[in-house]
Amino acid sequence: MLVLFGPTPRSIITAFLVSRVTGAKPTPRDHGKQFYFDETVDADEADYDARYSEFRDKHGGLDFLEDEKLYEIVEDEVFWASRYRSPDRFNLILTVLAQIEKEGTRGYLAQASPESKEMKDRIRRVTGEFRRAKGYITFQEDERNKVLLGKASLEHDIADLVLRHFAKKRPGFTIALLGDETAHICYNNEILVDTRKRFPEKLSRKDTGRYWTLLSDVKHMESKKDPKYSTEPLPKNYWKWVGEGAHEESTPPKVTLEDFEGA
Repeated sequence: MLVLFGPTPRSIITAFLVSRVTGAKPTPRDHGKQFYFDETVDADEADYDARYSEFRDKHGGLDFLEDEKLYEIVEDEVFWASRYRSPDRFNLILTVLAQIEKEGTRGYLAQASPESKEMKDRIRRVTGEFRRAKGYITFQEDERNKVLLGKASLEHDIADLVLRHFAKKRPGFTIALLGDETAHICYNNEILVDTRKRFPEKLSRKDTGRYWTLLSDVKHMESKKDPKYSTEPLPKNYWKWVGEGAHEESTPPKVTLEDFEGA
């Protein structure tokens, strides 16, 4: 049996709970398509409260699911770690969640295991790239089509964060970001993807307006949505991350080991 999950923290955490209760194997939803003969359950369709109640009865609960402050920091950590572009990213997160189940969130914050250290290192890399992207990407403006065009080859899966960050700064504009082979676009708050060859990179081209007119067609736009970034529901902190972005390295975390003293 497989429990399929999406890339959001809630989906990953729910998949972990379901796997511990049922013995199902947590599997990213896109990978689940490879297993045609397995029984599956979707983490996003599971009754979260019922599953956690079962988990708590069987395994004693998870400290961060009993404390709002702890949940916020674990949600943040899972979110950024899930954006690290590596085939084992979800396996590492699930391993760390299993360690938190045994040792508590305090063990993770203290970086008590090689896995927690690796996850924290990945988070630093992803948040660092996001900070750099916000600070150094420059854009050409296509006033006629209300488009801002920038270029950046992103190492990690943060295109939606970068696009929506700049979209908030320039309301009414479509934001496009060209990578080596793809073009990511924030159009009407949807994250779309196209090949760079098809994208009208030269703003002076006569057919540029036709490209954006075509994109406004609902069916055409649906075909361009990037499934990597279109999962619902979005984490509750998503717009905070877009607006504020990653915390500066000098900023202390909202929850520290001192919060556990006397616990």
